[in-house]
Amino acid sequence: MQTGNLSKPFSVDVFSDRKPLNGSPWLRIGEFDEVGEAVEACKKVVDEFLSKQRPKLKSAEDLQFDYLNYGPVPCIIGAENPKTFEFYEYLNRRCIELGQQ
Repeated sequence: MQTGNLSKPFSVDVFSDRKPLNGSPWLRIGEFDEVGEAVEACKKVVDEFLSKQRPKLKSAEDLQFDYLNYGPVPCIIGAENPKTFEFYEYLNRRCIELGQQ
């Protein structure tokens, strides 16, 4: 994970263990002035992965299983990060919504 001085108060880093062995599993995808912008960036990471999986996986359980095994995990770095984005809660809700469609 990247650390150090940020030019903006919030950043979003994404963890993926599907990177090359010689590279860091963390990737910074953006820096934001507002926590809401960082939350939206995290949601976008989850939604993009699920939208690619949705055509081949039908149930909410299949979507969630696939994400937890292969999907990137976003996190917010900043002063308010402990409670700003509940990754598992959002993932569960989106999988249920998509599984009902």
